[in-house]
Amino acid sequence: MLPFDLKKIYRLSLCIFLAWSLLAGSSDDAWAKPKKPAAKAQKVKQKPKLQAKRADTAKQKTVAPAQLDPAIEFELIEDEINGLSNALAVAPDDAAANQKLAEMALRAARAAERALSRGDEAMFAAYSALIRRRLAETGPGLENMALRGVGAAEYALGAIELHGLFGPGDVGRACARFAAALDKSFGGAKFRHAQCIEESDPGRSYALLREAADSGHVAATERLGRICLEADPPDVACATARLERAAREGRASATALLGWMHAKGVAGKADPARAAALYAQAAQKGEASAHNNLGELYETGRGIEKNDKAAFESYLAAAKGGYPPGQFNVGRLYAAGRGTEHNKDEARRWLSEAGKAGIPQARQILDLLDRGAE
Repeated sequence: MLPFDLKKIYRLSLCIFLAWSLLAGSSDDAWAKPKKPAAKAQKVKQKPKLQAKRADTAKQKTVAPAQLDPAIEFELIEDEINGLSNALAVAPDDAAANQKLAEMALRAARAAERALSRGDEAMFAAYSALIRRRLAETGPGLENMALRGVGAAEYALGAIELHGLFGPGDVGRACARFAAALDKSFGGAKFRHAQCIEESDPGRSYALLREAADSGHVAATERLGRICLEADPPDVACATARLERAAREGRASATALLGWMHAKGVAGKADPARAAALYAQAAQKGEASAHNNLGELYETGRGIEKNDKAAFESYLAAAKGGYPPGQFNVGRLYAAGRGTEHNKDEARRWLSEAGKAGIPQARQILDLLDRGAE
Protein backbone atom coordinates (compact mmCIF):
# COMPACT_ATOMS: atom_id res chain seq x y z
CA MET A 1 0.00 0.00 0.00
CA LEU A 2 1.21 3.49 -0.80
CA PRO A 3 2.08 5.70 2.19
CA PHE A 4 -0.40 8.40 1.19
CA ASP A 5 -3.89 8.59 -0.28
CA LEU A 6 -3.84 9.00 -4.07
CA LYS A 7 -7.59 9.46 -4.13
CA LYS A 8 -7.27 12.37 -1.75
CA ILE A 9 -4.71 14.02 -4.03
CA TYR A 10 -6.89 13.45 -7.06
CA ARG A 11 -10.03 14.82 -5.41
CA LEU A 12 -8.20 17.92 -4.20
CA SER A 13 -6.50 18.57 -7.52
CA LEU A 14 -9.69 18.01 -9.49
CA CYS A 15 -11.56 20.49 -7.30
CA ILE A 16 -8.81 23.03 -7.91
CA PHE A 17 -8.87 22.22 -11.60
CA LEU A 18 -12.64 22.64 -11.96
CA ALA A 19 -12.56 25.92 -10.07
CA TRP A 20 -10.41 27.58 -12.66
CA SER A 21 -11.43 29.21 -15.86
CA LEU A 22 -9.41 31.29 -18.25
CA LEU A 23 -10.11 33.26 -21.38
CA ALA A 24 -7.83 31.62 -23.87
CA GLY A 25 -5.50 33.14 -26.28
CA SER A 26 -2.28 34.43 -27.39
CA SER A 27 -2.24 37.92 -28.50
CA ASP A 28 0.32 37.59 -31.21
CA ASP A 29 2.34 40.20 -29.88
CA ALA A 30 5.98 39.68 -29.89
CA TRP A 31 5.86 41.77 -26.75
CA ALA A 32 4.93 38.60 -24.90
CA LYS A 33 5.28 35.53 -26.99
CA PRO A 34 2.27 33.53 -27.44
CA LYS A 35 1.43 32.81 -24.34
CA LYS A 36 -1.49 31.45 -24.74
CA PRO A 37 -4.66 31.35 -22.88
CA ALA A 38 -7.52 29.39 -22.05
CA ALA A 39 -9.10 27.36 -19.42
CA LYS A 40 -8.15 26.83 -15.90
CA ALA A 41 -5.30 27.38 -13.64
CA GLN A 42 -5.03 31.14 -14.02
CA LYS A 43 -7.14 34.17 -14.49
CA VAL A 44 -6.68 36.38 -17.49
CA LYS A 45 -4.91 39.52 -16.51
CA GLN A 46 -5.16 41.52 -19.67
CA LYS A 47 -7.89 43.91 -18.76
CA PRO A 48 -8.20 46.32 -21.62
CA LYS A 49 -8.65 49.86 -20.53
CA LEU A 50 -10.97 50.52 -23.42
CA GLN A 51 -14.66 49.89 -23.56
CA ALA A 52 -15.76 48.05 -26.66
CA LYS A 53 -18.09 50.12 -28.79
CA ARG A 54 -21.42 48.51 -29.42
CA ALA A 55 -21.60 49.75 -32.97
CA ASP A 56 -18.67 47.49 -33.78
CA THR A 57 -20.30 44.22 -34.76
CA ALA A 58 -20.47 42.73 -38.21
CA LYS A 59 -20.15 45.89 -40.24
CA GLN A 60 -16.58 45.43 -41.26
CA LYS A 61 -16.56 43.58 -44.56
CA THR A 62 -13.35 44.93 -45.97
CA VAL A 63 -11.88 42.55 -48.51
CA ALA A 64 -8.19 41.89 -47.97
CA PRO A 65 -6.00 42.00 -51.07
CA ALA A 66 -5.11 38.67 -52.62
CA GLN A 67 -1.79 37.33 -51.36
CA LEU A 68 0.57 34.57 -52.38
CA ASP A 69 0.43 31.28 -50.57
CA PRO A 70 2.77 31.85 -47.58
CA ALA A 71 4.97 28.85 -48.36
CA ILE A 72 5.36 29.87 -52.00
CA GLU A 73 6.09 33.45 -51.00
CA PHE A 74 8.81 32.26 -48.63
CA GLU A 75 10.43 30.16 -51.36
CA LEU A 76 10.40 33.08 -53.79
CA ILE A 77 11.94 35.44 -51.24
CA GLU A 78 14.57 32.90 -50.22
CA ASP A 79 15.50 32.17 -53.85
CA GLU A 80 15.84 35.88 -54.63
CA ILE A 81 17.99 36.44 -51.56
CA ASN A 82 20.22 33.50 -52.45
CA GLY A 83 20.68 34.79 -55.98
CA LEU A 84 21.56 38.29 -54.82
CA SER A 85 23.91 36.96 -52.14
CA ASN A 86 25.73 34.85 -54.73
CA ALA A 87 26.07 37.87 -57.03
CA LEU A 88 27.45 40.00 -54.20
CA ALA A 89 29.94 37.31 -53.28
CA VAL A 90 31.47 37.93 -56.73
CA ALA A 91 30.95 41.72 -56.84
CA PRO A 92 30.49 43.00 -53.27
CA ASP A 93 30.41 46.65 -54.37
CA ASP A 94 27.51 46.18 -56.79
CA ALA A 95 25.25 49.04 -55.61
CA ALA A 96 22.18 47.79 -57.47
CA ALA A 97 22.47 44.30 -55.98
CA ASN A 98 22.99 45.73 -52.49
CA GLN A 99 19.90 47.89 -52.91
CA LYS A 100 17.84 44.93 -54.09
CA LEU A 101 19.03 42.85 -51.14
CA ALA A 102 17.91 45.62 -48.75
CA GLU A 103 14.53 45.60 -50.48
CA MET A 104 14.33 41.85 -49.94
CA ALA A 105 15.09 42.39 -46.25
CA LEU A 106 12.16 44.80 -46.14
CA ARG A 107 9.94 42.25 -47.84
CA ALA A 108 11.08 39.42 -45.56
CA ALA A 109 10.47 41.46 -42.41
CA ARG A 110 6.96 42.34 -43.53
CA ALA A 111 6.22 38.72 -44.43
CA ALA A 112 7.49 37.62 -41.00
CA GLU A 113 5.07 40.04 -39.35
CA ARG A 114 2.20 38.76 -41.49
CA ALA A 115 3.03 35.21 -40.42
CA LEU A 116 3.00 36.25 -36.77
CA SER A 117 -0.31 38.02 -37.28
CA ARG A 118 -1.82 34.78 -38.60
CA GLY A 119 -0.35 32.90 -35.65
CA ASP A 120 1.96 30.92 -37.94
CA GLU A 121 4.90 30.47 -35.59
CA ALA A 122 6.72 28.04 -37.90
CA MET A 123 6.72 30.48 -40.82
CA PHE A 124 7.73 33.34 -38.55
CA ALA A 125 10.64 31.25 -37.27
CA ALA A 126 11.68 30.46 -40.84
CA TYR A 127 11.75 34.14 -41.79
CA SER A 128 13.58 35.06 -38.59
CA ALA A 129 16.29 32.50 -39.34
CA LEU A 130 16.56 33.70 -42.95
CA ILE A 131 16.91 37.35 -41.92
CA ARG A 132 19.51 36.58 -39.27
CA ARG A 133 21.50 34.29 -41.55
CA ARG A 134 21.42 36.11 -44.88
CA LEU A 135 20.34 39.73 -44.34
CA ALA A 136 22.27 41.01 -41.33
CA GLU A 137 24.32 43.36 -43.55
CA THR A 138 21.30 45.10 -45.06
CA GLY A 139 20.79 47.50 -42.14
CA PRO A 140 22.46 50.48 -43.86
CA GLY A 141 20.39 49.95 -46.99
CA LEU A 142 17.18 49.90 -44.98
CA GLU A 143 18.28 53.01 -43.10
CA ASN A 144 18.88 54.81 -46.41
CA MET A 145 15.40 53.90 -47.59
CA ALA A 146 13.92 55.15 -44.32
CA LEU A 147 15.82 58.43 -44.66
CA ARG A 148 14.36 58.82 -48.14
CA GLY A 149 10.88 58.66 -46.61
CA VAL A 150 9.99 55.03 -47.25
CA GLY A 151 7.56 54.18 -44.44
CA ALA A 152 7.74 50.45 -45.16
CA ALA A 153 11.48 50.56 -44.45
CA GLU A 154 10.84 52.20 -41.06
CA TYR A 155 8.32 49.45 -40.32
CA ALA A 156 10.75 46.70 -41.36
CA LEU A 157 13.44 48.19 -39.13
CA GLY A 158 10.90 48.32 -36.29
CA ALA A 159 10.04 44.64 -36.75
CA ILE A 160 13.72 43.71 -36.91
CA GLU A 161 14.37 45.69 -33.72
CA LEU A 162 11.33 44.25 -31.95
CA HIS A 163 12.31 40.65 -32.62
CA GLY A 164 16.05 41.19 -32.21
CA LEU A 165 16.82 39.94 -35.73
CA PHE A 166 19.99 41.99 -36.20
CA GLY A 167 21.12 41.75 -32.58
CA PRO A 168 19.64 42.51 -29.15
CA GLY A 169 16.17 43.97 -29.61
CA ASP A 170 14.66 46.98 -27.92
CA VAL A 171 10.91 47.63 -27.67
CA GLY A 172 11.39 51.38 -27.22
CA ARG A 173 13.42 51.71 -30.41
CA ALA A 174 10.98 49.45 -32.23
CA CYS A 175 8.07 51.64 -31.17
CA ALA A 176 9.87 54.74 -32.42
CA ARG A 177 10.26 53.04 -35.81
CA PHE A 178 6.58 52.08 -35.94
CA ALA A 179 5.57 55.66 -35.14
CA ALA A 180 7.88 56.94 -37.87
CA ALA A 181 6.42 54.43 -40.34
CA LEU A 182 2.92 55.67 -39.60
CA ASP A 183 4.07 59.29 -39.92
CA LYS A 184 5.36 58.35 -43.37
CA SER A 185 1.91 57.07 -44.30
CA PHE A 186 2.65 53.35 -44.00
CA GLY A 187 -0.69 52.01 -42.77
CA GLY A 188 0.73 48.57 -42.09
CA ALA A 189 2.25 49.96 -38.88
CA LYS A 190 -1.12 50.66 -37.25
CA PHE A 191 -1.33 47.46 -35.22
CA ARG A 192 2.18 47.70 -33.79
CA HIS A 193 1.84 51.42 -33.07
CA ALA A 194 -1.49 50.72 -31.36
CA GLN A 195 0.30 48.29 -29.05
CA CYS A 196 3.00 50.83 -28.32
CA ILE A 197 0.53 53.52 -27.19
CA GLU A 198 -2.05 51.31 -25.47
CA GLU A 199 -1.13 52.70 -22.05
CA SER A 200 -0.33 56.27 -22.99
CA ASP A 201 -3.18 56.93 -25.44
CA PRO A 202 -5.84 54.20 -25.19
CA GLY A 203 -8.36 56.03 -27.34
CA ARG A 204 -5.98 56.44 -30.24
CA SER A 205 -4.77 52.88 -29.74
CA TYR A 206 -8.31 51.52 -30.03
CA ALA A 207 -8.98 53.55 -33.17
CA LEU A 208 -5.81 52.23 -34.80
CA LEU A 209 -6.69 48.66 -33.84
CA ARG A 210 -10.04 49.03 -35.56
CA GLU A 211 -8.45 50.47 -38.67
CA ALA A 212 -5.88 47.68 -38.75
CA ALA A 213 -8.53 45.00 -38.23
CA ASP A 214 -10.81 46.45 -40.90
CA SER A 215 -7.92 46.42 -43.35
CA GLY A 216 -7.38 42.70 -42.74
CA HIS A 217 -4.81 42.49 -39.93
CA VAL A 218 -5.63 39.17 -38.27
CA ALA A 219 -4.04 39.76 -34.87
CA ALA A 220 -5.78 43.13 -34.58
CA THR A 221 -9.07 41.44 -35.41
CA GLU A 222 -8.59 38.91 -32.61
CA ARG A 223 -7.51 41.59 -30.17
CA LEU A 224 -10.69 43.57 -30.84
CA GLY A 225 -12.70 40.41 -30.25
CA ARG A 226 -11.04 40.04 -26.86
CA ILE A 227 -11.72 43.67 -26.00
CA CYS A 228 -15.39 43.18 -26.84
CA LEU A 229 -15.52 40.02 -24.73
CA GLU A 230 -13.77 41.63 -21.76
CA ALA A 231 -15.94 44.76 -21.80
CA ASP A 232 -18.36 45.32 -18.93
CA PRO A 233 -20.86 44.03 -19.89
CA PRO A 234 -19.39 41.88 -22.67
CA ASP A 235 -20.39 42.67 -26.25
CA VAL A 236 -20.89 39.07 -27.31
CA ALA A 237 -22.04 39.84 -30.86
CA CYS A 238 -18.94 41.95 -31.53
CA ALA A 239 -16.63 39.37 -29.90
CA THR A 240 -18.12 36.53 -31.92
CA ALA A 241 -17.94 38.39 -35.23
CA ARG A 242 -14.33 39.45 -34.72
CA LEU A 243 -13.11 36.11 -33.37
CA GLU A 244 -14.83 34.11 -36.08
CA ARG A 245 -13.19 36.28 -38.70
CA ALA A 246 -9.76 35.83 -37.10
CA ALA A 247 -10.34 32.09 -36.84
CA ARG A 248 -11.21 31.90 -40.54
CA GLU A 249 -7.90 33.59 -41.27
CA GLY A 250 -6.04 30.86 -39.39
CA ARG A 251 -5.59 32.28 -35.86
CA ALA A 252 -5.64 29.15 -33.70
CA SER A 253 -5.86 31.23 -30.52
CA ALA A 254 -9.08 32.84 -31.82
CA THR A 255 -10.48 29.39 -32.58
CA ALA A 256 -9.60 28.25 -29.04
CA LEU A 257 -11.31 31.29 -27.53
CA LEU A 258 -14.45 30.61 -29.56
CA GLY A 259 -14.32 27.11 -28.10
CA TRP A 260 -14.10 28.58 -24.61
CA MET A 261 -17.14 30.76 -25.30
CA HIS A 262 -19.14 27.68 -26.33
CA ALA A 263 -17.89 25.69 -23.34
CA LYS A 264 -18.96 28.42 -20.91
CA GLY A 265 -22.17 29.38 -22.69
CA VAL A 266 -21.08 32.99 -23.08
CA ALA A 267 -23.49 33.57 -25.97
CA GLY A 268 -26.34 31.53 -24.47
CA LYS A 269 -26.62 27.84 -23.72
CA ALA A 270 -23.30 26.04 -23.27
CA ASP A 271 -22.37 23.70 -26.10
CA PRO A 272 -19.43 21.57 -24.92
CA ALA A 273 -19.58 19.36 -28.01
CA ARG A 274 -19.01 22.40 -30.25
CA ALA A 275 -16.31 23.56 -27.84
CA ALA A 276 -14.55 20.21 -28.15
CA ALA A 277 -14.59 20.43 -31.95
CA LEU A 278 -13.13 23.94 -31.89
CA TYR A 279 -10.48 22.99 -29.33
CA ALA A 280 -9.48 20.01 -31.46
CA GLN A 281 -9.20 22.25 -34.52
CA ALA A 282 -7.00 24.74 -32.70
CA ALA A 283 -4.94 21.98 -31.08
CA GLN A 284 -4.11 20.56 -34.52
CA LYS A 285 -2.43 23.89 -35.24
CA GLY A 286 -0.36 23.65 -32.07
CA GLU A 287 -2.37 25.95 -29.80
CA ALA A 288 -1.33 24.92 -26.30
CA SER A 289 -4.36 26.38 -24.56
CA ALA A 290 -6.64 24.34 -26.83
CA HIS A 291 -4.79 21.13 -25.91
CA ASN A 292 -5.29 22.03 -22.26
CA ASN A 293 -9.00 22.81 -22.58
CA LEU A 294 -9.64 19.72 -24.66
CA GLY A 295 -8.01 17.75 -21.85
CA GLU A 296 -10.54 19.26 -19.43
CA LEU A 297 -13.44 18.04 -21.56
CA TYR A 298 -11.94 14.56 -21.83
CA GLU A 299 -11.39 14.43 -18.10
CA THR A 300 -14.88 15.60 -17.17
CA GLY A 301 -16.72 13.93 -20.04
CA ARG A 302 -18.39 17.16 -21.14
CA GLY A 303 -19.22 17.26 -24.86
CA ILE A 304 -17.01 14.27 -25.53
CA GLU A 305 -16.63 10.74 -24.18
CA LYS A 306 -14.80 10.69 -20.86
CA ASN A 307 -11.27 9.37 -21.36
CA ASP A 308 -8.59 9.90 -18.72
CA LYS A 309 -5.80 8.71 -21.02
CA ALA A 310 -6.82 11.16 -23.75
CA ALA A 311 -7.08 13.88 -21.10
CA PHE A 312 -3.53 13.18 -19.94
CA GLU A 313 -2.20 13.20 -23.51
CA SER A 314 -3.91 16.53 -24.24
CA TYR A 315 -2.54 18.08 -21.06
CA LEU A 316 0.91 16.73 -21.87
CA ALA A 317 0.83 18.39 -25.31
CA ALA A 318 -0.06 21.69 -23.62
CA ALA A 319 2.67 21.21 -21.01
CA LYS A 320 5.31 20.48 -23.64
CA GLY A 321 4.20 23.65 -25.40
CA GLY A 322 5.22 25.60 -22.30
CA TYR A 323 1.67 26.28 -21.11
CA PRO A 324 1.64 26.46 -17.27
CA PRO A 325 -1.94 25.21 -16.71
CA GLY A 326 -1.07 22.19 -18.83
CA GLN A 327 2.03 21.61 -16.73
CA PHE A 328 -0.08 21.73 -13.59
CA ASN A 329 -2.63 19.31 -14.99
CA VAL A 330 0.06 16.84 -16.09
CA GLY A 331 1.64 17.04 -12.65
CA ARG A 332 -1.58 16.39 -10.76
CA LEU A 333 -2.49 13.41 -12.98
CA TYR A 334 0.97 11.92 -12.47
CA ALA A 335 0.51 12.47 -8.74
CA ALA A 336 -2.83 10.68 -8.75
CA GLY A 337 -1.95 8.04 -11.32
CA ARG A 338 -4.94 9.07 -13.39
CA GLY A 339 -4.78 8.54 -17.15
CA THR A 340 -1.14 7.55 -16.76
CA GLU A 341 1.05 5.65 -14.34
CA HIS A 342 1.60 7.03 -10.86
CA ASN A 343 4.99 8.76 -11.00
CA LYS A 344 5.98 11.05 -8.14
CA ASP A 345 9.18 12.20 -9.84
CA GLU A 346 7.34 13.32 -12.99
CA ALA A 347 4.61 14.85 -10.86
CA ARG A 348 7.16 16.91 -8.97
CA ARG A 349 8.90 17.97 -12.18
CA TRP A 350 5.77 19.31 -13.85
CA LEU A 351 4.24 20.78 -10.71
CA SER A 352 7.49 22.61 -10.00
CA GLU A 353 7.38 24.13 -13.48
CA ALA A 354 3.77 25.21 -12.94
CA GLY A 355 4.68 26.68 -9.56
CA LYS A 356 7.51 28.70 -11.09
CA ALA A 357 5.01 30.08 -13.60
CA GLY A 358 2.84 31.39 -10.79
CA ILE A 359 0.26 28.66 -10.16
CA PRO A 360 0.09 28.47 -6.35
CA GLN A 361 -2.07 25.34 -6.28
CA ALA A 362 0.89 23.38 -7.64
CA ARG A 363 2.61 23.95 -4.30
CA GLN A 364 -0.33 22.42 -2.44
CA ILE A 365 -0.03 19.13 -4.32
CA LEU A 366 3.75 19.16 -3.97
CA ASP A 367 3.28 19.51 -0.20
CA LEU A 368 0.92 16.53 -0.21
CA LEU A 369 3.49 14.48 -2.12
CA ASP A 370 6.21 15.48 0.33
CA ARG A 371 4.07 14.57 3.34
CA GLY A 372 3.23 11.22 1.76
CA ALA A 373 6.93 10.46 1.32
CA GLU A 374 7.71 11.06 4.98
